[in-house]
Amino acid sequence: MRAFHLDRPLIVPGVLIALSLATACSPVLASAGAPHDNDVWTPVKVTAAPIAPPRQAPADEYFGPERLSNLGVRNALRDMQLEGDSPLALPQQLDRIRAIEDALGIWADRYPYDTWLPGATLDFAKFLQRKDQPFADDLAHGYLIFLDERYPGTRAGFEAHALLGSYRPLPAFDMSSAPSFGDPRASVGTYLYPKTRR
Repeated sequence: MRAFHLDRPLIVPGVLIALSLATACSPVLASAGAPHDNDVWTPVKVTAAPIAPPRQAPADEYFGPERLSNLGVRNALRDMQLEGDSPLALPQQLDRIRAIEDALGIWADRYPYDTWLPGATLDFAKFLQRKDQPFADDLAHGYLIFLDERYPGTRAGFEAHALLGSYRPLPAFDMSSAPSFGDPRASVGTYLYPKTRR
């Protein structure tokens, strides 16, 4: 086994370096016990703008009695669009339509500057117009007016303005049940107020 031999000239410079570091740090160590404060207070006035409310609704905040988040509104709407515009799909979609209607109102009140809100509202209005039902058409008309007035400079606002220009409301009654031309009940008064038989 081989032993290592340390030369004396290597040990002496190491000791000298350690002593020079200790003497250099001694004023810092001596002043570490002294307080840095001289008991003089300096008043400082801090002015800051109030924190603005968040623009974007968090994905884990829920709106309405059905507790739909902003993602939930968009997902429910996308699902109904995939189901199609058939009158047979409408009864299954009524609950989701009401849930989206409730959620959009609360979402717009809490986060009026949310960048997703105008697009989701416009998509919902266009979906409602495709239903060809008077209640859905009235609801869509209200959303289009809302978008036109609240978000006039956005893409959704421009598109809502164009849709309002071509808007033709659906009648609140079923046109297929109206009497035809040759029908003796073709008179509106007779149709609306039939005489009782004697």
